[in-house]
Amino acid sequence: MRDNALAKAEFLGGPFMNRSHVLMFLLTLALSGGAFAQAPPPADTYYAFRPRAVTELKEVQQEIVSLAEAMPPEKYAWRPAEGVRSVGEVYLHMAAGNFGLTAMAGAPPSPGFKFPGYEKSTTDKAQIVDQLNKSFEYAENGIGNLSDADLLKPLKFQQFTSVGDMILHIVAHAHEHLGQSIAYARMNGVVPPWTAAQQQRRGQSSPSPRPPQD
Repeated sequence: MRDNALAKAEFLGGPFMNRSHVLMFLLTLALSGGAFAQAPPPADTYYAFRPRAVTELKEVQQEIVSLAEAMPPEKYAWRPAEGVRSVGEVYLHMAAGNFGLTAMAGAPPSPGFKFPGYEKSTTDKAQIVDQLNKSFEYAENGIGNLSDADLLKPLKFQQFTSVGDMILHIVAHAHEHLGQSIAYARMNGVVPPWTAAQQQRRGQSSPSPRPPQD
C-alpha cells in the first residue's frame, strides 16, 4: 500500500516533488484516517493520457489513409506553389514525424528509417500509403508501450522539455497535416471519403442540404 501511495505521490508531484515532499505527503495521508488511507483513488482523478493519444492517432490514421487512397496517383506530385510540399511529400512528412518523433520520445527506432531525404524518397502511391500505415502503427505501439513515469522524463528538443510534451506534439503534428491534406484534396476536386459517406447518408435520410463535415 505504501509503495502505491509513493508512486502516486511521485506521479502527481513530477520532477518538482523531492523525496522529503513525498514522505511528508505519506505522513499526511497516514494521519488523515484509516478509511481515507485505504480507499482507492476516485476514477475521475486520473486522466489516461497515453491511451487517449493512441486513440487520436488511430483516428487520424484512418482518415489520412482513406484520403491518400482516394487521391489519384498523378496528383501525388501536385503542389499548390513552388517550394511547397507536394501531396506525396506531405504524406511522407507525416510518416517521418511518426517514425522520428516517437523514437525521440523513447520508443525503439524503426529499422531503416532515416530523416534525411525521406520526404522525397518516393512518389509511388502504394509505397506512400504503406509508409503511412506503418508509421502510425509504429507511433501507436511506441506510445502505448511507454509507462506513465516515462511521460515525466526530461527531453530537450526545440521547445519540448519532457516525453509528455513530445507525445502531445506527435498528435498535434498528425492533425495539422491531416488538415493540410484535406485542403490539398479539395483543391484537386477530391471529397474526403468520410465526408462523402456522410453526405450520402444525409441524402438518403433527408432532402435538405447540409454543409460538408471535413
